[in-house]
Amino acid sequence: MTLIVDIASATRRLVADDFRRWAETRTVFLSSEMRGLSSLRAQVAGALRDAGFSVVFEDLGGRDEDAERAYLDGVARADIYVGILADRYGTMLPSGRSPTHEEYLEARRLGKRISFWLTRDASGRQGNAVDFAQEVQAFHTTGQFADVNDLVRRVLQWLAEIAADDEAPWIKVGDACMRADVIRDEGSEITLEAEVRDLVVARYLEGLRDDRWGHSPEIPIALAHRAGTGRVTRVVSEMRSASVRHVELSADIRWGEGRGSTMDAGTAGLSPDDLTEAGLRAGLLGQPLPAALGSMEFMVDATDPLLDLPAGLPPAAEEAVGGLLISERLLISGKAAYVSRFALGPAHLGHRRAELVYGDPRRYTNVEPGERHIEGMRGEPSGVWSRGVRADRQSAGDLHPVARPLAHQGQP
Repeated sequence: MTLIVDIASATRRLVADDFRRWAETRTVFLSSEMRGLSSLRAQVAGALRDAGFSVVFEDLGGRDEDAERAYLDGVARADIYVGILADRYGTMLPSGRSPTHEEYLEARRLGKRISFWLTRDASGRQGNAVDFAQEVQAFHTTGQFADVNDLVRRVLQWLAEIAADDEAPWIKVGDACMRADVIRDEGSEITLEAEVRDLVVARYLEGLRDDRWGHSPEIPIALAHRAGTGRVTRVVSEMRSASVRHVELSADIRWGEGRGSTMDAGTAGLSPDDLTEAGLRAGLLGQPLPAALGSMEFMVDATDPLLDLPAGLPPAAEEAVGGLLISERLLISGKAAYVSRFALGPAHLGHRRAELVYGDPRRYTNVEPGERHIEGMRGEPSGVWSRGVRADRQSAGDLHPVARPLAHQGQP
């Protein structure tokens, strides 16, 4: 069956009191070039505090530690990163980047929620600032603003959208994806409650009840960072209106344990985990399989894990549902121990930036698993691996768990 998504639930909003309660538990790191935007940033910070948020930014003077490290520590303490860019790039740090650029990369590395805002008039934007804006736009749908009032309104609107995301996370049950108001994980049993606005999704969930012989089908169930297979044991559907059903669903479940088998086979100098990475690079980014595989390419699952992603989803929902498909593919099969990050950038000239960070499964008690980082463009005819090695020069030795520290993975 084709994947079905409760698209109507993607546009949910919290009422004002619920939004404020959410805001009071969140910290925003506000990042911008200081010399030209200090007044604007102070006004945005004031509006965010009035809405209930704690706000920090790189004006962290009076501290003993190195200033650059203090900025990055501020990003780490925050839940949400909001960046603002006008004409100036900012003062260069020893790294060759501005503080705002470094803070953005740190927010990406740590998997923070990111929102980036650009002045609508870009006629005076400096070269380095232009390059920085283009880098951010590869991964994020950036907003434009005319003045500080416009910026405040747009930032608060975006925060309201991610509040709804946080309060109602996405879940995949069989072939259906929806937001859940409650997900209760009891180890071998999972229970969810959801306000379902798509009647096709509601009927699908109702159809997962035990049949008359008492045998419900075994289905995949995926959260953003956990997935397994299970059998639905209970479905209660309550009609709240002509278009909304309150669904409660329980299922017995076996979660993927993140343990690969020592019997899994490699070939052509590539380990089983190398083959998993090669397949993901081929499926996600269209990169060719390593030439060393030759006739053994059949050992690699090179299908696109996002193949079933429906068209027409809002960008945030598309990324969330895509993450569920990634988790299902890697975690149920034991091909990965965890998925720590999946990002899908906005479409630009037919291409989209994708990023995936996941951990290899543990196969041996005395061998620490590696972590893999895949990043590149979807939709581009690629003869180049994202690590910069041309496909016609790809060898078994070029494919390996990422060795560079995570602190540098977000850098160009």
